[in-house]
Amino acid sequence: MDGGATAPLHYGSVAEEVRALREGCGLVDRSWTGRLELLGADRHRFLNAYVTCEVKGLSPGEGAYGFFTNPKGGILSDVVVLVHADRLWLQLPAGQDGIISAHLRKYILADRVEVRSLEDMLPITLLGPRAGEVLESGIPEAGDWGHVRTKVHGTEVALQRTGRLGAEAYTLWVSASIAGHLIEDLLALPGILPVGFEALEVLRTEAGLARFGRDFGPENFPQETGAEDESVSYTKGCYLGQEVVARIHYRGGVQKTLRGLDFGAGPAPAPGTALLHEGRESGTATTVVNSVALGRPIGLAILHRRAVEPGTRLELAGGGTVEVKELPFVPSRV
Repeated sequence: MDGGATAPLHYGSVAEEVRALREGCGLVDRSWTGRLELLGADRHRFLNAYVTCEVKGLSPGEGAYGFFTNPKGGILSDVVVLVHADRLWLQLPAGQDGIISAHLRKYILADRVEVRSLEDMLPITLLGPRAGEVLESGIPEAGDWGHVRTKVHGTEVALQRTGRLGAEAYTLWVSASIAGHLIEDLLALPGILPVGFEALEVLRTEAGLARFGRDFGPENFPQETGAEDESVSYTKGCYLGQEVVARIHYRGGVQKTLRGLDFGAGPAPAPGTALLHEGRESGTATTVVNSVALGRPIGLAILHRRAVEPGTRLELAGGGTVEVKELPFVPSRV
């Protein structure tokens, strides 16, 4: 997978794993994600100066989704920030923890901030309409990223609501030393299926959710990802890259937009295939999966505005066509 990390692709039938996420409950060991923590009295103010989301106003038990941006407004990484009483936890894409750690450390001058690895805590995620039943109690109420300290089947965890996966989801942050035992206990419960990375990719594509390292990266602005409304604050004040991001917002938007790709009955192209509109390259098919809900291949692409109208047919480099679709392909039941 992207970032040099490894994750189980599947445990059996990908279609069965996707159905578990849609109709029941799937368990995903997400230890492949990047994880950092920030400590020190200046942690809120310091982090707020480098991400697009509002951090200073968050209280313990709350969280936010946003982007680290470079001075030109390009995306260095996306991030989920979880606020605890004495520290901030950052969940990052696979392989981005070292990069973001180095990025933050170079700006620490007189700030009372310490950046540490969070390898000793592992995120285990339960997804699907039955996930809440499995947890029984203690479910946090505060938004997509709200979190509480509680016990799940006798094990102490930080239990977090988790957005941007395409289904109702809760992440159990647990000490690495006992994570294996908790996974065994959960999988022993009736109706819980272990789920691999491929099923997650199908689910997020059907939900129209772009992923860092696959669909967007440093060459993209936050507004091109389809996540602007939930990830960018235009009232929080200055942060690295803020001037460019704000100028795009207030002066007419970006040239490119996230869209869905419907390949119909034709064979799915390889990710990275160029997409042409009237002979001009207008984007790249970044994510391509076989949709379980639709029974055909679909994908995602950030397309030039000349090619974003739903219903537009684009040519695939190497032959074939694809139809541009509005997102999501399948409405989330969250």
